[in-house]
Amino acid sequence: MDFTSVTHLHPLPKEFLLKISILKFLMYTGSLWGLYYNGWAMTSDHQDHIFPFWLTSFQAKKYAKKYWPNYTPRRITHENFQLALLPTLSRLNVLPTLYHTTQKFKLSCHQMTYLFFNQPKMV
Repeated sequence: MDFTSVTHLHPLPKEFLLKISILKFLMYTGSLWGLYYNGWAMTSDHQDHIFPFWLTSFQAKKYAKKYWPNYTPRRITHENFQLALLPTLSRLNVLPTLYHTTQKFKLSCHQMTYLFFNQPKMV
């Protein structure tokens, strides 16, 4: 492809840039928050069973206050997610779903493994 002949460039939609920013945040901080009350909160939408999670405890607490008042935010460690939660979600065919403001980002267990556990290698 001859890049000198490109005549029309289209900017990326804001929604796409937001998704990339959120996923990069997840990838670099490794910070996850779920809601817990005698077990992790899970729900379903019209298509899938989902495990909701958030990037901050504030976001999780705000959501819980409105929808699940008995639940409290609990940080999910790498070890807890990888060794216990992820195998259970895979077995039950539940999608990890990032809740961010008014948007939901459904991820496969494979995508979660890549984003959450694929630490950059030091050279």
